[in-house]
Amino acid sequence: MEKTGWEFIGVVERKVDSQHLKTGMYVSRLDRPWIETPFPFQGFYIRAVKDIERLQRYCRFVYIDTERGATASRYLKQDDDRAVACQVHAICSNATVKSRYRKTESFESELQMAREQHSKLGQLVRNVMDDVRAGRKIGAVSVRHAVAGMIESILRNPDAFLWLARLKEADTYTYDHAIGCCTLAVAFGRHLGFSKADLMRLAVGTLLFDIGKMKLPQSLFSHSGPLSPQEFELMKEHVGYSVALMQETKGMDPVAIDIALHHHERHDGSGYPGGLSNGQIPVYGQIAGLVDCYDAITSDRPHQPALSPHAAVNKLYQWRNVDFQDALVEQFIQCLGVYPTGTIVELTNGQVGIVLVQNKIRRLRPKVMLVLDANKNRYDIAPTVDLMTENEDNDGAKLEIKGALSPGAYGIDPKEFYI
Repeated sequence: MEKTGWEFIGVVERKVDSQHLKTGMYVSRLDRPWIETPFPFQGFYIRAVKDIERLQRYCRFVYIDTERGATASRYLKQDDDRAVACQVHAICSNATVKSRYRKTESFESELQMAREQHSKLGQLVRNVMDDVRAGRKIGAVSVRHAVAGMIESILRNPDAFLWLARLKEADTYTYDHAIGCCTLAVAFGRHLGFSKADLMRLAVGTLLFDIGKMKLPQSLFSHSGPLSPQEFELMKEHVGYSVALMQETKGMDPVAIDIALHHHERHDGSGYPGGLSNGQIPVYGQIAGLVDCYDAITSDRPHQPALSPHAAVNKLYQWRNVDFQDALVEQFIQCLGVYPTGTIVELTNGQVGIVLVQNKIRRLRPKVMLVLDANKNRYDIAPTVDLMTENEDNDGAKLEIKGALSPGAYGIDPKEFYI
């Protein structure tokens, strides 16, 4: 099998005792979770002595990015004096291509093109599932063709497709889940700098990893409560069916098949079918498991209501180094933002809206489509506020996100705004 993988692109980190920090250094990682500190999640430059003093209050050591800020050769920890690409980098160091992607289209201009590709992908998923139910073969060429348009859209601007992937209906969960996982995986791969060839492998694998469920009794998927032990054992058989179906498909990439095989393995060894743990799980399988979990818990299912994207991010954070490798989780959160697209949020001035577009530089200050004014009255035409540039409200008070709200808060249905 061809070896493919990635390392965190362009980052060379070194571990430095907080007592040896200097201005000009770029802090890329802490010795504790970012979410437990007041520091910006996306990393930051040490601008002044007060920044050093704050770091020293929270951290015994930090990691600095030597390519973005000042080096620290004479202050390196002796037990970690080699260059590393964070804990995530070590997952796989043989990246096929080191790519950086920039947004080339605005959210608004990309949305129309993304709608077209989203529709094509949805039809493809339905056709493939119908084919499997009818005993027909999967067409690898048609899958790659449909996925290619989605990949190009996400490379131009991932926000548009991520927005559309939030459009879900309870009675089409199986279709929507395939598209959602595929979208999240490609957006994450883009964030990590995967080559287009690797993005294709990731997309095909995550689009099809549950295709084996078409071979199982469909009553399992409309179950209103938890599955019994016997039902769960039956459900687990979908992995083998998915792998077999993909192996029978002429032209199917082996890496895509590997994704189907490993997407239910877990970091602590509690997954299936192999009970693999940590580094035994191929990187693509780890990514697939992460996006599978996130998309599932942010969707309404017969036995479980959806979590908000923000709550789901916090759940993943709690599960780091249990279900998923911690550095991979942190990179996924950096990709989606602390308030992912589709999160209903309340601002400090009382306005309520839906997160529309992420700001890569400051993850806590996305662009928000406002639905309710400060008095909780609905806007006739939903305005937008970009918290990256709009720091104050009309009264001069600081404007930021006060907190995330539960799905359906104030009767808001985000699906109203996706068309």
